[in-house]
Amino acid sequence: MSTPLPALLLSVACSPPISPRLACPSCRQALQEKSYRRHLAFCAPDLLDPEGWAAGDCAVVQRHCSRLHRPGSATARALELRFGFGGKPAVTSQQRLAAEMGWTNRRTRDTIAKFLHAIPPVSEPSDRLQVLYEDASMLVVNKPAGVGVTPEHRWRGGSVLNWVMWHLSRDAAPPQDGRGRGGGGGQRRRGRGGRGGRRTPAPAPEPRPCHRLDLNTSGALVFAKTPEAASALMSQFESRRVRKAYAALCTAPPGESLVEGEICRVDGVQHCERRVCGPGESGQAARTSLVVVADSAAGGEAGSAGAAGGECLLLARPEQGRTHQVRLHCAAAGSPILGDALYGGGEGRGPLQRHGLHALALTLVSPATGAPLEVVAPLADDMRRAALEAGLRMRSA
Repeated sequence: MSTPLPALLLSVACSPPISPRLACPSCRQALQEKSYRRHLAFCAPDLLDPEGWAAGDCAVVQRHCSRLHRPGSATARALELRFGFGGKPAVTSQQRLAAEMGWTNRRTRDTIAKFLHAIPPVSEPSDRLQVLYEDASMLVVNKPAGVGVTPEHRWRGGSVLNWVMWHLSRDAAPPQDGRGRGGGGGQRRRGRGGRGGRRTPAPAPEPRPCHRLDLNTSGALVFAKTPEAASALMSQFESRRVRKAYAALCTAPPGESLVEGEICRVDGVQHCERRVCGPGESGQAARTSLVVVADSAAGGEAGSAGAAGGECLLLARPEQGRTHQVRLHCAAAGSPILGDALYGGGEGRGPLQRHGLHALALTLVSPATGAPLEVVAPLADDMRRAALEAGLRMRSA
């Protein structure tokens, strides 16, 4: 029996919205909007950012092609056609490239993807890299605000990952004078070995970030040195065995010390934004404790209600690791983070020209030793100076 029209319309109106799907211009794979750019970064990087490609990305890819593949080989020819080395027109359609090579679509797709994934991230020195802890399996660094965890593309620099690559490659390099190279304080990795005429040296495992910090959030950031360590560390984060503490410089004391509220995605915006779910909505469960540790009121006890107004420094302990969880829950408690314009904290002022959030401490288990450890990242200088300018004083324990 057919469904009555009013009932059919009601069922359509009540069905959840379908996320828009986009087709990759190269392989035609259907993609969710949120994964489109990540897919193109490997499948069609020249189409994702044509200006960057023309400015130097193409030269990087061409250089690695000549290093890894014999000139005139089938793979080298496929790459030359696909990316248009030397200013030649690129064959951006996977189907057309497969036809010209006499390959299947799958072989064409896998050849391009395997090559692009084989390009190692750029190793980039920086005097801003501060290593807080290092052993044979992992290292924890103090990420500066304004620097991304990973680069936009593997063959670009400017991120903490690129700095860590340089740090580890320096430690792995063979000694030049019979003595060890400096750095790190952790256990050394075996060298990569000389290239000795090989065209395809086996790359050393690259470091992997085990969690993320927003671009303008500073503080403790964990990298694994091997795939095995990455699996063990990520498992700790996913199962909530890692305890995290953040320092947040806020515009007002919080109205509550424990915030519980499911987090929903904000649709229809170009930037990343979240909100606390409304009644009847289903989102990601999230819970954060907030403790006032410094304010302009003298003599208060840590964690007690603050003054009627004025800035304060909070210790935030999120039980989960949801996107923007601390920022959103501080705002929900009536204590938006200073400089966090997205969630009601206004613009930065004085020495603090970003949102005042710092990943202060992590407690986790090292895969190398099996022992628990706590790593503390000193408060970022711009937050420390902003707190001093605001006249904040530590509360008594």
